[in-house]
Amino acid sequence: MSGLRRRIARTPTVPKKTNSQEATRKLVGLLERARNSGSDQGPLVPVEALITVEKDQWIWQIVDRDVLDSLSHRLIFESSVGTRREILMTSGIDAAMDAASKIVELEGGCVLIETLDP
Repeated sequence: MSGLRRRIARTPTVPKKTNSQEATRKLVGLLERARNSGSDQGPLVPVEALITVEKDQWIWQIVDRDVLDSLSHRLIFESSVGTRREILMTSGIDAAMDAASKIVELEGGCVLIETLDP
């Protein structure tokens, strides 16, 4: 939270009105920055969903054997009441650490990272 900037003025100010020319100029600049950012990231790669959730239905899809072979770490969530459950598997310790830190930030509790046996 320390990296967030304050978006509320400390003192009341008169709202600034923007005419259509200024709004168009700002929008063109925003679109140009977005395009530049997108081109720096490279082409998009489609990723197929392994689970599709629609309302209360979870649809599990078949996982390719290559995907299973690439998995290296398992994340297990331990809640504050002591219950444990496996959450997900990742390919690589960096992905596991990123996912674990986000889960702990959002849910609290403890996330155990285990390596999968080769």
